[in-house]
This record gives sequence, structure tokens and C-alpha cells, in this order.
Amino acid sequence: MWKPILVYTVTFVTLFISHIIAAANDLDLLFRIIASIITIQTMFAGLVLHLLKGDARHARYPVIALSAGLGWAYAGMTLDWMIIAWVIGAILFQYGTEKGLKYNSPAHQHDG
Repeated sequence: MWKPILVYTVTFVTLFISHIIAAANDLDLLFRIIASIITIQTMFAGLVLHLLKGDARHARYPVIALSAGLGWAYAGMTLDWMIIAWVIGAILFQYGTEKGLKYNSPAHQHDG
């Protein structure tokens, strides 16, 4: 149960620190690539946890804080109404992920 969450967290923290280092050293292309990966990882947190063999539902609450931080970053580190749009978008992606994965397994086991 905890392994996918740990892998997700370590990956996120590593990318976050790397994007700060890239920005500090004026490595614009690297910064943009890392920021894009962080954006995808944040917006699709439930799906990423599922792909790591975890429970997508564990991303329900963290995705709100992560997407608020993401919105704050994209708003130029100022309070802006677009932060709410990022949070709503992440919640909708999380909801869609959970609904989509609900029907991912067959209703009964097949023997062959």
C-alpha cells in the first residue's frame, strides 16, 4: 500500500528540487521539461498511483494541495483566480480517473 505512495512522493520531490536547480542555473529548456512532468504528475496523480500499482483514491486529498501549488506557480507566484481553475481541473481528472478505473476489472474471474 505504501510503496506506490513513497515512489510517487520521492519522484515528485526529486523533480521539484530539480526544477528549482534548473531555474537557478538558467537552464530554461530543462526547467520547462521538468515543469511539464510535474504538471502531468500532479494533474493525473490518481492515474499515476494506479500505474504504480497503488490505489488511485489515495490521491484524493493530496491532489487538491498539489494542484493549488501548481496553479500558484503558473499564476506567477501570486494569488489569482486561475489557482481555483487548476484545483477544479485536478479534481475533475481525479474523479474521472476513479470512475474510469471502477470498471477496469472484470465482474468475475476467467479460467483461461
